Amino acid sequence: MNNLVGNFTGMDGRINRQAWWIGVVVLIVVAIVLNFILGAILGGGMPSIEQLMDPAVMAAYAQKQGWISLIIGLITAYPYIALSVKRRHDRDNNGYDAIGLIVFSLLWSLVQALGFVGSTNPVYMIVSVIFLIYAIYILVQLGFLKGTAGPNSYGPDPLQG
Repeated sequence: MNNLVGNFTGMDGRINRQAWWIGVVVLIVVAIVLNFILGAILGGGMPSIEQLMDPAVMAAYAQKQGWISLIIGLITAYPYIALSVKRRHDRDNNGYDAIGLIVFSLLWSLVQALGFVGSTNPVYMIVSVIFLIYAIYILVQLGFLKGTAGPNSYGPDPLQG
């Protein structure tokens, strides 16, 4: 907690749940601000309910949101990976599962941005459910489970000093 900027850079050491949650909240605020900025740059807001009934409008909106998600994901990927790997280190894990979540998320945003799948496509729905389950697993690992007590192979316990 005492090294907030350091938590977003480098992947050595361990951080506790509190430091991880603070970092995640910071990244969420950054993502929200970027979403507004990119939405303004790319033009137009969310279509009305009536407009969204048109499949072409819905597809164009989803594609634009895919590009916005991809750009935000690329900007926030490294800080999120740094936070998550350090948090997984606290649980004596290498953190590759947390990196996998970001890679999967970026690839999925790219697929959406390129318009390869629509929200009514069964493949889209199945992959979205798989992603949701994986994201919940990572959230539980990072945000709710206590770290290894005492030193582990990644460093000293962040709660002990």
